[in-house]
Amino acid sequence: MNQNTFTGANLVFQNDGIHFLLSEVIKFRKQLTVRDEFKSQSGWQDSLNLYMADELEKLADTLENITYNPDEATREELEAQAANTERSLSDDYNIKALTSDNVLMPVGVARPVVWDLTGADVDLPQLTPQDCPNDHARSFVTGLDMFFVELTRLDSRFQTQTITKNESVMMRSILNTLYTITQRKGGEVNKSDIASGTLPSQNTDTFVG
Repeated sequence: MNQNTFTGANLVFQNDGIHFLLSEVIKFRKQLTVRDEFKSQSGWQDSLNLYMADELEKLADTLENITYNPDEATREELEAQAANTERSLSDDYNIKALTSDNVLMPVGVARPVVWDLTGADVDLPQLTPQDCPNDHARSFVTGLDMFFVELTRLDSRFQTQTITKNESVMMRSILNTLYTITQRKGGEVNKSDIASGTLPSQNTDTFVG
């Protein structure tokens, strides 16, 4: 029996930034595992490949935002900004990082990972060679699960909202591996030529007169 691809994930921790990124991973995974294209041995078409690459970029963007990167403003300057009644949230918004990087936040409350990762949830199945004959597609989803697991195992899971730059580099490396799959194995140009489209294991589903 194959090991569950979520094995090793920590299921309770404080870091809201990690929890938020996990929800994006699960949303992406749910959209992938329902695709009939992954039942094809040859590969998948350009439109799906573009979607996969775009979603990876969105994960990378969130990863950047939860990476610790404080402003150079002093505490006095930040407190003055907070008391400025003419200042809006758009003035505080930082495209590089969360504003909570600039101040010591309250102790976070530990929250559970809310999804059923056992494979019993039909929206979060464990992929097998039988239901996902495309090896590259299965490797992609498995890699996405590894990204999920490793996020939960970071030392920064005990922080309030952010992760360290070194941890961000490690997580980005996993995303880069997944992006490489889309570029080297995904899309119409990378499809394999398949002579036997119906495998022996699939003959049981064919018509018998």
